[in-house]
Amino acid sequence: MQGPPVLALGGGAGAGKTTLALALAESVPGARVLHLDAWYHTDPELAPSVLRFDGDGRIVDRSSPESIDGDRVVTAIREALRADPPLVVVEGMFALTLSHLDGWVRWRGYVDAPADVRLARRALRKLDEGHDVSAVLRGHLERGRDAHEHYVAPSRARADVVIDGSENSARQVALLLSLIR
Repeated sequence: MQGPPVLALGGGAGAGKTTLALALAESVPGARVLHLDAWYHTDPELAPSVLRFDGDGRIVDRSSPESIDGDRVVTAIREALRADPPLVVVEGMFALTLSHLDGWVRWRGYVDAPADVRLARRALRKLDEGHDVSAVLRGHLERGRDAHEHYVAPSRARADVVIDGSENSARQVALLLSLIR
């Protein structure tokens, strides 16, 4: 397949996408990693929104792919490609669902992990960051589980390769290297 050397790495929250993307970038000198989390809208007027758990007002619903500013993602991909890297990895929950990425992506990988593992990883990450884990659990129960089934899980069918998110990173990286080389 032709096109720029862009790998989209999708999968559920807590599946291990970021960890894998960073490990892959270490194996490919000069590779760039772009995290879709950096391009969520911040204004609830510009994206789907939900009521805040901890007070009045609304916040951007991060469980919807429409909450990501696709134009800013494409701009970041263009900028990364100007440096002529051997690989650009775009990782995030919705990396395989965003139509903005379709013309840019050469390879697609889906990182799969059981729901309980993903939820535990997310909760532990928030604890490590000093955040209240109750927001993760409420969000999962109120929107996250359904959003995963509606948006993320079906995107697995678009993947060129499915990676077991519970395997060690060396095996995961080897699988992706066999795809991109």
